[in-house]
Amino acid sequence: MAVGPANNKGPERQGFLLDLVTGAGGDAESLQKLTDAAARWISTTAGTAIECAAVLHRQRSCPATAGSTPDAAGIAASEDQHGDGPTALGSALAAPTVISQAGSRWQAYRRRLLDSGFGSALAVPLELLPGSAGTLVFLGPAHYGFNARVINEAAWFGEVASHSLKLALDVHGVIRAGDNLKQVLESRTSIDVACGVLMAQNRCSYAEAFSKLAGTSRNRNLKVRSVADSILKAMPSGAPGTRFEPPAIA
Repeated sequence: MAVGPANNKGPERQGFLLDLVTGAGGDAESLQKLTDAAARWISTTAGTAIECAAVLHRQRSCPATAGSTPDAAGIAASEDQHGDGPTALGSALAAPTVISQAGSRWQAYRRRLLDSGFGSALAVPLELLPGSAGTLVFLGPAHYGFNARVINEAAWFGEVASHSLKLALDVHGVIRAGDNLKQVLESRTSIDVACGVLMAQNRCSYAEAFSKLAGTSRNRNLKVRSVADSILKAMPSGAPGTRFEPPAIA
């Protein structure tokens, strides 16, 4: 996975994106790749080991969390229980925010940071598509303070992370849609073949055959696809192949 030039400088930064798709099987794995890259990048700028936690909120989905280390992952996951940190849905950060001893908003969250061995935190909101919200939290060691240079670098990295994660989420969404369509087509094929068997056996129309399938489905509390599969498996020659394969693109 590309993480940019070693010195975090140079013309390569313009248009730079992280590869959060290769080797990632879904949104959560892309988020994990993001925290790993973020920790490496900001550690280079800070000159010390900085960890990263992240939380991704999406409509109609459970929050996805990740961390560059188990402790960082624990900080991210704790928001499900406490919901009082900068990654909580509704925290509405507008800009990178340092979590410090000053003020009272983050005191409970800060105590959890100290209990996990971290001395400070820098929360960076991610700009994602409507219906999605995410935050990166950079975690510094004990007695570490985020200076202006590191904060500016984290803000720039947040922009890169936003564009990269949006792309990854779009790719995973397309893949899921394709898998769902394939399942629907395979299910439809099984049902159509089973209806053909019933039509031949009972000399009836397709509508009558499907009505028989649907009636058996209701009586046995099974899906229509399951009833169709049982009919096909009972055929003397066994169930015919019904797997849908999309046409090859020349």
